[in-house]
Amino acid sequence: MKINVKKHESQIGALGNIMEWYDFALVMPMTVVLMDQFFPSNASSWLKMLGGWIVPMGLFSRPLGALVFGPIGDKFGRQKAISISILLMAIPTFLMGILPGYDKIGIWAPILFLFLRILQGISMGGEYTAAMVHIVEKAPSNKRGFYGSWTDAGNQVGVMLAAQSVVLLHYFFSEGEVYSFAWRIPFLCGILLVPFAFLIPKQEKKKSDAPKNSIFNMLMDHKKEVFCTVSITAFSAVSFYTLWTFLPSYLVIRGILNLEQSATCAAGASIVSLVSILGAGYLSDIFKRKPFLTIGIIGSLISGGYMFCTSSSSYYFWMAWQLSMGFFLGVYYSSRAAFFAESFPKEVRCTAVSLSLSFAQAVFGGLTPPVMSYLVEVSPYLSIIPIVFVSIWALYSLCLLEDRTGKKFI
Repeated sequence: MKINVKKHESQIGALGNIMEWYDFALVMPMTVVLMDQFFPSNASSWLKMLGGWIVPMGLFSRPLGALVFGPIGDKFGRQKAISISILLMAIPTFLMGILPGYDKIGIWAPILFLFLRILQGISMGGEYTAAMVHIVEKAPSNKRGFYGSWTDAGNQVGVMLAAQSVVLLHYFFSEGEVYSFAWRIPFLCGILLVPFAFLIPKQEKKKSDAPKNSIFNMLMDHKKEVFCTVSITAFSAVSFYTLWTFLPSYLVIRGILNLEQSATCAAGASIVSLVSILGAGYLSDIFKRKPFLTIGIIGSLISGGYMFCTSSSSYYFWMAWQLSMGFFLGVYYSSRAAFFAESFPKEVRCTAVSLSLSFAQAVFGGLTPPVMSYLVEVSPYLSIIPIVFVSIWALYSLCLLEDRTGKKFI
């Protein structure tokens, strides 16, 4: 039986996004292991410091991907941007899995690893937002919230699979074997993303309506929308990388939880977030986008803030509050894709959304792990400052944009 690929392109896009995020998110639960392999304790002090930028390096390169793939998506079709960026994610992830460690090739190991991480970031700057725009545009006007929620649902499934891969490794291998060789297996599986680059249906070729110097014109013509999109994304960048990047490493390094427990908490938060994304995404088409964005921001602020105002070492405490924060982040993510896509006109939509999200993720998401690490060393109570700041900023910016739920695209 022949599969009608075009009919199911939204589902294919969501599945491709899952694998894209799996590849990109693997370094999060694996940070401690990767530090041991490529930035070991016996390395020079500057190299160990550079190792702290494993996750941020992928984020800092995302705007470059937006600058490259955003215009490609607007001028030549969303499909081309998605397909090329998928390949740019799958191949570097696979190469990470076969890259020799510091004990084998010395300084070249961390240099090559960071280079591959940069390529992953460039890919993410293009694929994620191009898929987001593509899926929302293909949705019926009264179901954009629900269809768009599948983009960020794919995000959470990918993060969950990445975290779960660590749990599965510990099921089949000992802790020593994981650190020795088994950690490579999830990275090698990243090559499974490649087929999705060829499954997205091609769009009909047509002359672009995008003006010359569209990036500059877009920034000038849509200053308010870009500013607000960056501001609202800054909240999710700080919250996301606090919950799924900083916390897993922090809890292990401080001896509060072991690697398996920490990964289990992260996977649990992803599952809860997935459910709330799809549920609230469906409801956002009925009750509009802004209420869910607002509830998500406030709820995440309360959950995240409380975790760093306690000295509890209970596994169940950390599990419960990470599940709570995952739920509220899911409520926020549920209508974000549709809300952002509806804020820009078609001829610059891919570029505007890609650049705004990627810039915010690079600056705020990239700085979250090192800033949080510094603040926690000074005082755990100070670590709530970043999420408080971006939450207030996001709520203010949310008030400036129109809620265009159910309306025709600009």
